[in-house]
Amino acid sequence: MPPAIDREARERAIYEAAMRLLNSQGPSALTLRNLARELGGSIMLVTHIYPDRESLMKGITKRAITEFDHDLDVITSAQDERQRLRLLLEWMLPLSESDQARERGRVMLVGYRESDLHVNVFFVAMERKMRSLLRRGLEPFFSGDDLDLAVENLRVWTNGIVLSSAEHPGRWTRKRLRLALDYQLRLMGLD
Repeated sequence: MPPAIDREARERAIYEAAMRLLNSQGPSALTLRNLARELGGSIMLVTHIYPDRESLMKGITKRAITEFDHDLDVITSAQDERQRLRLLLEWMLPLSESDQARERGRVMLVGYRESDLHVNVFFVAMERKMRSLLRRGLEPFFSGDDLDLAVENLRVWTNGIVLSSAEHPGRWTRKRLRLALDYQLRLMGLD
């Protein structure tokens, strides 16, 4: 009888390997065989958890949402409204090399949106979640149409920064990202 596996640890390892493959080689590299190679073992390392590509894509998107939810628990625990908003916006920015790599992987997944239902479900769910978080973060400062416009403005701004940092990772240093955030908050009267 084969030894028991830690399913949670294996799912996390597969997710991290998938993000590395997406980041370095693009969506076409995301195969069960390539994942097994990235994990340093046989294909059964992957197929024991995800027997086919469809279940793999579903598992990756589910894991990404779970990772986001864990991070958000920490952010939403801040007491001060301005601090909570700033922490949320910093969380949305790729402030570390691993954040940049993860975001490049997510940007690469966009190409699967039309052909893979699970990837599309992920993007729809994440967009809804991001806008909801921004709305909650901005409600203490804006109302009505101003709130809607503030949410839209910050969502477009964060998406633009993430895309630009994926395209030009060396240009968007941690310091530059924070300066851009300071400036954006100042423009909105939220500094």
